[in-house]
Amino acid sequence: MTSTAEASMPVPGAVTGDTPGPPASVPVLFPRRISPDFRAAHDRHLAWPKSFGFLSSEEEEAQHLKGQFPLIAAMFYPNATGSELDLGVDQQSWYFLFDDALDERWGRSPERVRHLVELVKEGTAGEASPLPLASAFADMRRRCQDMPEGWIQRSAAHWSSYLDHHVHEARSRQAGTPMTLSTYLRVRRHTIGVAPVIDLAERLSSCVLPDHLYALPHLSIMREMTKTFIICDNDIVSLDKDAALGEQNNLVLCLEREHGLSRPDAIERALRRRSEALELFTGAHRDLLGATATSHLDPAERDLLQRYCTEALQTTIRGAYDWHHASTRYRV
Repeated sequence: MTSTAEASMPVPGAVTGDTPGPPASVPVLFPRRISPDFRAAHDRHLAWPKSFGFLSSEEEEAQHLKGQFPLIAAMFYPNATGSELDLGVDQQSWYFLFDDALDERWGRSPERVRHLVELVKEGTAGEASPLPLASAFADMRRRCQDMPEGWIQRSAAHWSSYLDHHVHEARSRQAGTPMTLSTYLRVRRHTIGVAPVIDLAERLSSCVLPDHLYALPHLSIMREMTKTFIICDNDIVSLDKDAALGEQNNLVLCLEREHGLSRPDAIERALRRRSEALELFTGAHRDLLGATATSHLDPAERDLLQRYCTEALQTTIRGAYDWHHASTRYRV
């Protein structure tokens, strides 16, 4: 089932009441969409993390609910319902259980982060683990075992890169030395976790690409610009929280240090980067579908490419933006 709605549609709340929509001047060109199974997914989504021993207290449960993970999954994957949407919700829950584990227990020690990463990476092949975080990850991978081999290999590589680059962040935190802007962006392109989100969209929106289409240069540009847009938006939204926690690796803070900018000017520079990423994304999309770029493809392949651009990439950009500006997770 597909649910498409224009940007004026209110997004239902994930905790109580209605979640306010983003600011009126939305800087993205794509319509807001949400799965019709959103509310039911919200009602059942705590069962999965609890089955691995997470959220054992009312405080932990309340903190997890603040993330509104069913909301972001329902916007990332507006075509998904039932157990397929649950997979998307569980992936979002896992991201933030992992993120919280790094913040609270593991993140200041590169050795501990490396140990945690190695335990979790065992789950890229669906292997079980006594560590709840790794066991939950293995369960997610197991539920994707029916995917084509090319997709499985790509997805495993993306997850491995996502995990490994958290060690780089831990080294920076332990040393108390902030990353340079170029290093930060290189690491953040992996730890932002966008690649696995897009991978799962291929499954949940039935637009799985064969390797020869996935490797098209214009698509590579679009994926990179998706990451850039989301990094900029995320770091702007989380700036106050990061600053309050003493986190030095944030795009705005990197721009301040490296270019000697005031806070407002650094934010403006980040906003400009976000706009430029969207412009490059739309330009690459236009060129991709031009006669020259795809003249060697048959109609079915062209249709698949268009669906991938719409259902995997555009929904990721718009869903992340809407969630960033609706979730209470980044509020101080």
